[in-house]
Amino acid sequence: MIIKKAKTQGFCFGVAITLKKAEETVAAHEHVTTLGHIVHNPQMVASFEEKGMRNAASVDEVDAGTLFVRAHGLPVEVFEKAGAKGLTVVDATCPMVTKIHVQAEKLRADGYKIVVVGDPHHPEVKGTLSHVPGAWCIQTPQDVDKLPRASRVGVVVQSTWSGSGFGEIVQKLSSKYYEVRAVNTICTDTHNRQSEAGQLAEEVEVMVVVGGKTSANTKHLAELAAARGARSHHIEGPDELQPAWFDGVEVAGLMSGASTPGWLVDQVEEKMEALSRRAS
Repeated sequence: MIIKKAKTQGFCFGVAITLKKAEETVAAHEHVTTLGHIVHNPQMVASFEEKGMRNAASVDEVDAGTLFVRAHGLPVEVFEKAGAKGLTVVDATCPMVTKIHVQAEKLRADGYKIVVVGDPHHPEVKGTLSHVPGAWCIQTPQDVDKLPRASRVGVVVQSTWSGSGFGEIVQKLSSKYYEVRAVNTICTDTHNRQSEAGQLAEEVEVMVVVGGKTSANTKHLAELAAARGARSHHIEGPDELQPAWFDGVEVAGLMSGASTPGWLVDQVEEKMEALSRRAS
């Protein structure tokens, strides 16, 4: 069996920056807490838990020590509450996410009503919305029909967005509002992985996508591969691979989400090769 790997593997640069800061933080501070897992990868979460990093659901649960802000960022009010409680804050928000905050604030300052394209329940989007109170959040072109009247609309998009086409949403906004100014804030890494998922899926019979089950970007990669005709399997590690997936398969694909370490992808590839040899 031939195994074709996507060109883009391992951590995206934003996650890599976050993890580097996390290593430095747990080495320098005794009581470090994140709100939500540091990354959507169980192996990395377990590694940091062993080093003393704990996870809390709310800043209300953190009475002292250091609050570590993961790549998704946090709403403005959480930063304010952490400051009021006297917590040390280490901000490791991904630069691509910070860019969205800056672009949205600039558009608002220029007089535009802000529209955020993204999942309103995603922590990144919650953070963005907190920077531009009163913004509208939509996910589909159909959502445009439900928006109130306005003259000038400014648009940003979730960095890992892969739902309904951003271009289609902007086009529909343009047909409804007098002036629309859109900034494509989809992360380059996300765009590359999604493009590779579609291309690779057309070249293989089975696609294995490695990443945390709670990772939205990894789920989307598996869905994209399936939509292009490959039998797609989303796994967190090599132990989940099933021999039956590769029965009679000549070409298989392998790719990973943005929170997946390269060494884990290598382990999956080795297990796939072992299963292929066993089948032959």
